[in-house]
Amino acid sequence: MALTLLDKIYWLRVSLGAIGGVSAELLTGCKVLIPPAASGGACVGGASPDYSTGILIGLFLYIATFYLLKWSVGKSFDKDQQRKLYTTGVGSFAMLFVFFWVLLFTLGVTYLNL
Repeated sequence: MALTLLDKIYWLRVSLGAIGGVSAELLTGCKVLIPPAASGGACVGGASPDYSTGILIGLFLYIATFYLLKWSVGKSFDKDQQRKLYTTGVGSFAMLFVFFWVLLFTLGVTYLNL
């Protein structure tokens, strides 16, 4: 059975969700020290963990795939099917992004460990 264009879009976004989650942790994660109760979390070197950059990485990847697909294969869809470019693979992208990000954070894998 051959893959349709929507299947290829789905698997592209699934793989980018996994790659994006790994890169979000490797690029923005820090080795968090176990904090005392009053002071909150702190990274090695005294910095505080910043997770907004990781979320922006995920948003950038998804929006980039949308515009890439819109410019490359968007013309092959009818006007009533243009919505499929937005929605195909969005749930799997988000879940795999969060899964890999949380998994690597839990395991303590950062660029400092590599």
